[in-house]
Amino acid sequence: MKSPNLPRRLNLCSHVMVVLSAIVLSGGCQQFGKPRLRFGAFWGSPIGMQYTSLRHLGKHSYEFTLYETNGIMYTCNGGFIDIAHVRESADRTAYLQKRAYQSLMHGNQRFSFQVVEPSTYWVTLTYPDDWDRLSKRKRQIMAREVSIDLGEYLAHTTLIWHEIITWYGCASAGVFPDTISAFSPEDPYSDVLGVLLAGRALRDERKSYDQAMTDLLPRTLEKLGVQPASVARQAGKQIEGRWYTGGFYFLVHMKKRNLDVGLGDNRVTPWLVPGICPDAKARSLSVPDVGLLHAYGFDVAVEMEPHVLEKGKIYQSIGLAKHSRIRPETDFPKILTFIGKHETGSVASAAMR
Repeated sequence: MKSPNLPRRLNLCSHVMVVLSAIVLSGGCQQFGKPRLRFGAFWGSPIGMQYTSLRHLGKHSYEFTLYETNGIMYTCNGGFIDIAHVRESADRTAYLQKRAYQSLMHGNQRFSFQVVEPSTYWVTLTYPDDWDRLSKRKRQIMAREVSIDLGEYLAHTTLIWHEIITWYGCASAGVFPDTISAFSPEDPYSDVLGVLLAGRALRDERKSYDQAMTDLLPRTLEKLGVQPASVARQAGKQIEGRWYTGGFYFLVHMKKRNLDVGLGDNRVTPWLVPGICPDAKARSLSVPDVGLLHAYGFDVAVEMEPHVLEKGKIYQSIGLAKHSRIRPETDFPKILTFIGKHETGSVASAAMR
């Protein structure tokens, strides 16, 4: 005997599938508030360098710190990896993808945002000529793909800016300047790694963003040849006196800063510690760009205005008028050139031999 509720159940199932399809096309069901600041490990930290291992990573969580463990790890092909930087970079990407998707679906030609640092970004979008003639479904599919790439690009831009303002003396926690951690050897690679992992997580239609990140992070670290915490400590001791001197915050001097953020060849290459993982080869990562946007007929322009005390010094260093906005595409290379001239130890090599 057939159940009298069967047609109703089938209708309910069909309704659920329609809703789930809409969720996927809308870029995912997880809602993202502004990404939170995570404090990365750095040489000379007042609490000491914190090392971690694969089995202690915990679960990635956009909203809560409770489930995560952060710290420094060492990989044969990716050098030092700052897990906090990876996680925050990923979450910036997820947040900006959602903002970009909403703007695309509403046909907004412009939207603004802030993330962790006190700075405002303006994004101007140019749409394909036939955008309004496309069906809603086609616009959803296209917007999802484009917004992920745009989210990656914007997140990478904000991460470069974070390194810039900390070099000029900005204090993330509002107390002591973060200058010694600016362009730290592991930061550029960790940042791009997080951005790219987020892109993969956001494209995973079977899992939530948090679950996808939780699964992707250890697998990726294994592919990079992750080492036990004891090896990471050994690598950390080996760079003392070579990459930095001094052992505690105010006494630390960074002898080498990593300015390889991918603005030249669109790649970042990790620094490898000599003697750790003999014969290992550095595995470069491609930095996000707007190639997919152009392929779909979109264009994008980004401007920003700092709300930090160091704004005057930054503007003066590249001759920018005080009422102007920074254009990352043209102004970031100038700022990095200025920093490079004042940091005789700044390098962008694949390995410190």
